[in-house]
Amino acid sequence: MVTSDTSNPAVPQAPLEKPLLARLSIAMFAMVMGVGGLANAWALAHTVFGAPVIISQALLLLAVVAFALLFVTHLAKLGFHFKAVAEEFAHPVRSSFFPATSVAAIVLSIGTRAYSVELAQGLWWFGAVLHLMLAMTLIRRWITHAQDESVLTPAWFIPIVGNILVPVGGVPLGHVEISWFFFSVGLVFWLMFFTIVLHRVLFVPAMSARSVPTLFILLAPPSIGLSAYLAFTGGFAGPLAHILYSLALFIAILLLTLLRHVTHGPFFMSWWAMTFPVDGWAGAALAYQHAQPSAYAQAIAVFALAAASLVVLLIGARTAFYMLSGKAFNED
Repeated sequence: MVTSDTSNPAVPQAPLEKPLLARLSIAMFAMVMGVGGLANAWALAHTVFGAPVIISQALLLLAVVAFALLFVTHLAKLGFHFKAVAEEFAHPVRSSFFPATSVAAIVLSIGTRAYSVELAQGLWWFGAVLHLMLAMTLIRRWITHAQDESVLTPAWFIPIVGNILVPVGGVPLGHVEISWFFFSVGLVFWLMFFTIVLHRVLFVPAMSARSVPTLFILLAPPSIGLSAYLAFTGGFAGPLAHILYSLALFIAILLLTLLRHVTHGPFFMSWWAMTFPVDGWAGAALAYQHAQPSAYAQAIAVFALAAASLVVLLIGARTAFYMLSGKAFNED
């Protein structure tokens, strides 16, 4: 009987697979953003069109449960596999998904406000403070260390866009001054980073198949910015609202023409990056219709809500099969 000598250093050893907990990706919080964002859009559809409120309630419950599970498991990962968390936070692309945790908390704050102001306040404060810390840390890193433009993706918008989302939840809770702070930072940095990201997309070698779906994040800043602006104005659609609405519409049409290009590759968890921006566009379109009613705005709002629902449904179904296959926990 012949046995292999595993003690011989000359014999190549198979790398040990990390424990499941160590392989959990922080990007999974994008699922909470996607489902929670859709819940908020349907809640607004209930106000604007009288859509069944049960849809938003079911989606919100699913998002809350997912957030709780992910939050607990990632706390466990931090405690038992700190090195894996540190490696993920040091990664030039994956690190941009850490603020998805704070953004998810703010998304849930917006949704839970109708049911518990105290819970909404707690989620908002947690999300706002955590997001400020993460955004400050990441932006400081980008400034103090030379960055490789070839690995830059629209996911870098997550630390930026989260600032713009804060007022959507903060203004109705009475945090107007703090919300202006976040909105100002997010708006100005969005304009700067949009130029940088567009340069990378146009002039640097093509992004990987896994990163291409993050192009949808380009839709988030003008969409969330519109919702934030309408929160500040009490629903009055001034000139800036018209500009943001039109820009979001243009980007949505552009992404629609690129849909086949974006989704032609294999499925990855990064596809969830498409969901929250489309949710945000649906919510912004509904808020604009509520502020500036017209047949034109109504048609766009209905289409945006249907598109967001379809995107979340399809990606959710793909994710279920992806997780059952085990691939969701083995992405590099």
